[in-house]
Amino acid sequence: MISNALRMTRQRRTERAEALKRIPIYTRSVLMLLAYAFAVIAILPILWTLSLSIRSNEDVFSNRVLPHSFLPHNFIEAWQEFHLGLLFEHSAIITLGTVAVSVSLSVLAAYGFSRYRTRLTEGVFVLILTGLMIPPAAIILPFFLTMRQLHLYNSLFAVIIGESAFALPFGVLVLRGYIDNVPVDLTDAALVDGATDWKAFWYVVLPLLRPALATAALFTTISTWNGFIIPLVLLANSTNATITVGLQPLNGQFGNLHLELMSAAAVLAILPILLVFLVARRYYVQGLSAGAIKQ
Repeated sequence: MISNALRMTRQRRTERAEALKRIPIYTRSVLMLLAYAFAVIAILPILWTLSLSIRSNEDVFSNRVLPHSFLPHNFIEAWQEFHLGLLFEHSAIITLGTVAVSVSLSVLAAYGFSRYRTRLTEGVFVLILTGLMIPPAAIILPFFLTMRQLHLYNSLFAVIIGESAFALPFGVLVLRGYIDNVPVDLTDAALVDGATDWKAFWYVVLPLLRPALATAALFTTISTWNGFIIPLVLLANSTNATITVGLQPLNGQFGNLHLELMSAAAVLAILPILLVFLVARRYYVQGLSAGAIKQ
């Protein structure tokens, strides 16, 4: 029975791919041109920052589009000047912790919402999704007071809790949409063979969720690494600062700051997220498309 269900799942994926191919060539061409246009608009600021990062201080303020100098040692100087090693360490700890907590809780909640549907669970699901509409700034003050009362203020763990809370709704939404497309026959077959609900989830359903898990993990990684307001409020000093918070005070020190070093630091801050996205982009697209299509 499990092999038949897996065969049906592969057949559905093939049918979706064939349906996409039936889109008229004119429509696909227009969509492709729009995608390229948006990509160029999005990448221009990154290219400009990269251009500034390799210039001399005089070249930065020369109003030239193309650099007339090439100083790659700006990256080494920026790493030492801004103590990026410590900032990267804090950001990595918070990001990995947030991904582990949010994805683990999201997949368990999504499985429950998908397989055990009642009026109560549907109401709770809608309530969780309202978290997508609440910005961190709206509740940062009561959250800050709560962390102080729990003696977690100025700790990386407090930031992990805050970032996880805002990552959960998206994770539950994506994972539930994907689990809805996993045939119930798979878990039923496992239960008939004597497996418990937990074993059916762990050994049958979870291995099929890799694209959706990668989507939730990648989204959480990007949002947490770029997170600003939560670490800004919950971390009291620079000894615990993240990469976004650690570089922010330098923006106001224009007279004492070399803009080329600031640009080099920004480029270095982007690289980890860029590498993660390039590695996981295939699973990211698969997870979003699978959760968006209703069988």
